[in-house]
Amino acid sequence: SRKIPQKSIALHETDAAKRLLEDLRSTPSPSSSSSTSQPSSSVPRQRSNARSNATEQNGSTDNAKDATQDMIDAVNKVKGKKDYYTILGVSKTATDSELKKAYRKLALALHPDKNCAPGANEAFKAVGNAYAVLSNAEKRGHYDRYGFEDDSPSTPQGRRRRYHRHYYEDDDISPEELFNMFFGGMQPTYQRGNRQFYSNYTRNNNDDGNASVLSSLLQMSPLLLLILMSVVNSLFHEDPAWSYHRNGNYKVEKTTNWNNIRYYVKGEFNEKYSKQKILHIEYEIERDYKQDLQIKCINNQRRKEQLMYQYRISGNVRYRDYADNMDISSCKDYNNFK
Repeated sequence: SRKIPQKSIALHETDAAKRLLEDLRSTPSPSSSSSTSQPSSSVPRQRSNARSNATEQNGSTDNAKDATQDMIDAVNKVKGKKDYYTILGVSKTATDSELKKAYRKLALALHPDKNCAPGANEAFKAVGNAYAVLSNAEKRGHYDRYGFEDDSPSTPQGRRRRYHRHYYEDDDISPEELFNMFFGGMQPTYQRGNRQFYSNYTRNNNDDGNASVLSSLLQMSPLLLLILMSVVNSLFHEDPAWSYHRNGNYKVEKTTNWNNIRYYVKGEFNEKYSKQKILHIEYEIERDYKQDLQIKCINNQRRKEQLMYQYRISGNVRYRDYADNMDISSCKDYNNFK
């Protein structure tokens, strides 16, 4: 702005041009005033930042005082590690169930609400990112091929790995959403790659459900096998050759050769069995009959003794009369049985 009046004076000097030049020289430049005022405006901002930083440091220091050694150890196991398999503490051949088990353990130990050790929040995020990638079959395969150990942009390989790292971390859900979904069943907000991850997570849960059904069926297999065997036996089981009572198909009355025990058979009994087989059947009939007499005799004697004991204790003659009138013919039959 001073050059114009200076050129005017050089060409034709006038009083008006001199006064304008003097006025411009006496007016301070905008750049100098702004430069002098800038430090004063930056001072409050610097003081405010200092106060906020001090508050954050004091808060983290107070929380760190409450941290236990287990919390600190949990953070140190993840801190500084970049490889997802190393972060979760699993091998590169880990199955989906092994990944879930590792994530469940680390997420519970590192969640900021439960772990107040310094660096717990970063470790929690690292665990979430690692599980989000390795639990997705497509991203896990991509990670196994490329990884991102080298973040240096100075080489084409470093730039390529930085791109792949952006691919892993840019589209995943947040670690907090993953935690809520894993433990609380919350459906995440669908944003770009989240739909793909949530469908993968749901598919894994369905696989677990199918596995649990299969496990239940395997546990019930012995019972199912017994039921099947009983059904098969009932289909191929032959009816008994005889019966003590007349019923159904057992209408032909017969007696044993030795003690004349009555029993009943089917009409084709004599044609179906040989004489030697019939003698063996009658031997089994008498043996079973004698055992039944013995059991009845023992039970009747025991009952009679109990009644007489009640009579001696209470003096009630009804117990004695009932004991005297009991039928113990089974004992007599048993003693007379040949």
